[in-house]
Amino acid sequence: MAANWEEVQVALKENRRELVLSGPGIDQKIRENGVDPAIYQIHLLNFLEISRTCMSELSEDLGNLTGLTNLILHSNKLTHLPNSLGKLQQVKVFDVSQNELESLPDTVGKMAALRIFNVSCNKLKQLPGLGDLEHLAHLDVSHNQLEQLPDDMYKSDSLLAELYAGSNNLTEINADISVLPALKVLDMSENQITKVPSQLSDCLKLKDLNLKDNKLKDRRLDKMVKQCQAKAILDYIRQKAGGAKGKGKGKKGKHDKHGSGGDQVSDLAVQMDRVLQVTSTSQDSPDQIRVQVTAAALQVRPYLVCCVLRNLNLDAPEDLRQFLAIQNNLHDSICGKRTQATIATHDMAAVSSPLTFDARAPAEISIHPLGRSKEMTSLSVLRVLRKEAEQQRRDKKRNQVSGIHKYLDLLNHWELYPCLLDSTGDVISFPPITNSQKTKISYSTKSVLVEVSSSTDLAVCKTVMEELLKQTVEMGLCGSLTDTQAEAQGDGASGKVLVVEQVRVTGGDGQLRVLYPSRTDLQMDSSILTVLR
Repeated sequence: MAANWEEVQVALKENRRELVLSGPGIDQKIRENGVDPAIYQIHLLNFLEISRTCMSELSEDLGNLTGLTNLILHSNKLTHLPNSLGKLQQVKVFDVSQNELESLPDTVGKMAALRIFNVSCNKLKQLPGLGDLEHLAHLDVSHNQLEQLPDDMYKSDSLLAELYAGSNNLTEINADISVLPALKVLDMSENQITKVPSQLSDCLKLKDLNLKDNKLKDRRLDKMVKQCQAKAILDYIRQKAGGAKGKGKGKKGKHDKHGSGGDQVSDLAVQMDRVLQVTSTSQDSPDQIRVQVTAAALQVRPYLVCCVLRNLNLDAPEDLRQFLAIQNNLHDSICGKRTQATIATHDMAAVSSPLTFDARAPAEISIHPLGRSKEMTSLSVLRVLRKEAEQQRRDKKRNQVSGIHKYLDLLNHWELYPCLLDSTGDVISFPPITNSQKTKISYSTKSVLVEVSSSTDLAVCKTVMEELLKQTVEMGLCGSLTDTQAEAQGDGASGKVLVVEQVRVTGGDGQLRVLYPSRTDLQMDSSILTVLR
């Protein structure tokens, strides 16, 4: 029988809402006595993570935790999941990637609130029905052994926007994929697909398409998927279908989005058409922001996406609060309470390039944290914050804490801590905990370096970044157009523009890892982007 774990007893005693159990210490406890069953008695939990352990099974008592909204179980040794998952009706984020699952219980399809489901890097040969998951927007089933996807997932009222099914044994793309109205990202790479259905070109919002490393019989198409962007590929598929496609009742032509099919473009997209510009600078330009990721960082937090926002308007106190609120809301939603990704923003006036994303021993990291009076080591930062969190619980006579104090357990069991350093060697970011006072944004900030990092997924970094850009535009946090820019925008221009400058992230060998944003990174109609060279 499993011994009582201190972490679990503290959570029970204090009625914690969040519990993170990860790393070598927890792994050793599981090896010796199995998972502490008291976990299933913490009925107030809304966030549970058990990761990077030898855990091979979970009790059916998991179904007792009906208040869960985030269930993170990646990087374990799970061979099966309990049927009681169907009782978890409030779970929005379910990550069970990097395990040893050969099948999933049918009850997964009953997790009614599920929005993000990551079951990549397992041994799955089939999936249960997913048609009842009305809120599912992100599905990652890549790196399994799937031969087909569930037929019931193709529904006209589906919210599915991102489907990652690469590195499986799929032999076809279901022609019904055309009914998915929200599909923006489709990855079917490294499968056994020989033919692409013409209906794929009816996915009007599809902007990121990966069909590489299949067995396509169409040689021209096979060459295009290796070299061309989604728009060119879809145009070719549409053209090849020819007149037969036009005969299909109710089918939309390639120009419909500007005519009767204009309802496919959202109001936000129309707004962004007027206010979003993407700037691409030369790789050799002295103005190009460069970020190098070290080998140590790749072992701890390998995914990093950056860009620069210029012409921001944060002059009014309310504008600055709104910009910060966007980040906080994303941390609590898409970022999964910072377990999936973390956002950091820096005033470009205080940033000196090139930057280095590194991982170091805790005692070797010194930072002047936001809102603090002096520089301190990362260990001191955590010690101070834990002390404040405990005082906060006592003062407010409640078990939950707020702000940065909610994320302190995320670094438990890490031997190296990630950090972003500027060219002077100063640490300006310590994810997922805090940024530096040195690069703090203020009312006078006009340009911001945005940094999104993750230890689990590059795709979530890009999703978070895109959402931040969209909400920044939607809130109107942009500076006014110059006369030249307004004239270029044409009649009806909004008078505001947000300039997004690309940032290159390279590895220690100098090879490019990520260039953000590109046309395929920003999941919106290509007509709303202006790339300035």
